[in-house]
Amino acid sequence: GTLIAIFPTPVVKYKYNSSIDTELKYIEGIEWKKVQLSNKFLTKDSYLTKHEQLKDLTTFFKECIEDYALNVYQSKQRLVITQLWGNRNPRGSIHPEHNHPNSILSGVFYLRQDSTQPEIVFIRPVRYGLALELDPEMSNPLNSSVQGLPCETGELIIFPSSMQHGVPINEGSEDRISLSFNTFSIDELGSEEELTHLDIKRLIDENS
Repeated sequence: GTLIAIFPTPVVKYKYNSSIDTELKYIEGIEWKKVQLSNKFLTKDSYLTKHEQLKDLTTFFKECIEDYALNVYQSKQRLVITQLWGNRNPRGSIHPEHNHPNSILSGVFYLRQDSTQPEIVFIRPVRYGLALELDPEMSNPLNSSVQGLPCETGELIIFPSSMQHGVPINEGSEDRISLSFNTFSIDELGSEEELTHLDIKRLIDENS
């Protein structure tokens, strides 16, 4: 028969081809805060787009976001980064399962990631899960409830913000370091006819 994947979830991987040694050193040197339950660290500043030292990376992220919106969603609506922050997972820490509310697309850029460190895993939503499960001889994206995505230093992945994801325990010797971001549209969303219209600029003007 012919396999047809209905409503596949698009995750796109991009490669940054320039050196990131300077950006990694900068990120390692800024202020971090510890998340007690997971033992991971987040940068105290979650608006890293304002940092001149990350300007080249931020420009790359914006280009990739535009590419995703245009080529996956077939949309010319403009998405902008709302927050950009750093993640640091030392040995023994985890990044618990979560998604990103109040965002359309999210991204993760790997400043330090190798085969000794855990890969990001995506979790199938319960509503798409299998009510009764067969015992598969081999896991694949169609029969798994959890799907890992191997990534390397210098790679960026972009995915819908509603996707559940997390990172298992880091058993590597080095800290796993990444940047994450959220996005939202600065253009109108939806339509008046379908009663899905959202125009934030108009709402601000009307209520100011």
